[in-house]
Amino acid sequence: MGHKLKMEARALVLCGCACPFFVVPAPAKALDFSGGVSVGGIQIGPDPRLAVSPFAGLLWRRERNFLLEVHHMFSILPGERVGVHDRTAVSLLYAWKTGKVGLGPSLSIYSMPVCGIVICSRVVGIAPGSHAQVDWYFSEPLGVSVSANLDWAGGSSRVLRGNLMAMVTAGPVWRFGGKRNE
Repeated sequence: MGHKLKMEARALVLCGCACPFFVVPAPAKALDFSGGVSVGGIQIGPDPRLAVSPFAGLLWRRERNFLLEVHHMFSILPGERVGVHDRTAVSLLYAWKTGKVGLGPSLSIYSMPVCGIVICSRVVGIAPGSHAQVDWYFSEPLGVSVSANLDWAGGSSRVLRGNLMAMVTAGPVWRFGGKRNE
């Protein structure tokens, strides 16, 4: 038990030491933070499931209209058997004054119930994937975000056929800080 606590403490210290290095690469005026809550569906197995997904994004400008964003979304799949899907993506974005569009790779950690024709089971794992997102801001800080993700869930499962999970969500987004394109 003591060894596990030491490992967790080391992980927290390492994360605390590493976090400033991810924020330092850009001047403060070039940083932009966004966050919101999306609702949509995830297709895993034969039946789609509802997903409620709070998300946050941190981006910084490299050129006038091009940005690099780290986007994190944690999805809860409510129901009789609750599931979770936690995804982090790094996207290259093209931005203009009232919106942005981006595409990039993602990595997901998931634990979800899946029911096939005959059996139900819980699938748990880590999946690489791809992420696409479009944000449109209809007032200065407030807008709408639509996000799509496709993950490849490796391994063999009698329930999960094709090893693909697709998620599409939409909801409000708020952005804070940073310069806007004129």
